[in-house]
Amino acid sequence: MRMQLSTHIDAPAEAVFAAASDFPNATAMVEGINAVEMLSPANDGSPIGVGTRFRETRTMMGKQATEEMEVSTFDPPHSYTLSALSCGVKFDSKVEVIPDGQGCRLGYDILGVPTTLFARVVGAIMTPLMKGSMRKAMEKDLSDIKAYVENGQAGSSHPGQHQTEV
Repeated sequence: MRMQLSTHIDAPAEAVFAAASDFPNATAMVEGINAVEMLSPANDGSPIGVGTRFRETRTMMGKQATEEMEVSTFDPPHSYTLSALSCGVKFDSKVEVIPDGQGCRLGYDILGVPTTLFARVVGAIMTPLMKGSMRKAMEKDLSDIKAYVENGQAGSSHPGQHQTEV
């Protein structure tokens, strides 16, 4: 399963990237995220970067779901990738910030690959049903980040840096 979505944001790429990668404060920005628990800093000791791990809890299809994610690539202010293993499916979610002359485009490229026979069988049946719900949730996330950044809230409590304890 692959899903690609994007939205234009009227703000500099640096501000958009800072907001989109502010995992510790995601609940203040994205309505669909109920909680974030930071588990480890980046491999180089910085708060956010390759190796950062966290648990994200959201409500999906009326039920709370918690997934553990790890930052597998980190290239500020251009892109990062979150990786997760859930129900026998390896997910890689690339987030890109692309300047476009009048702000930038925030894009998601989400790829889910079944790693077990069970996940392949269930995925064949469930993917068409789940894809619509997942697309709707990701579109809402993009809309929430857009509103947060364009309304000037990005960086107001922690300009340019991620401040977190892990």
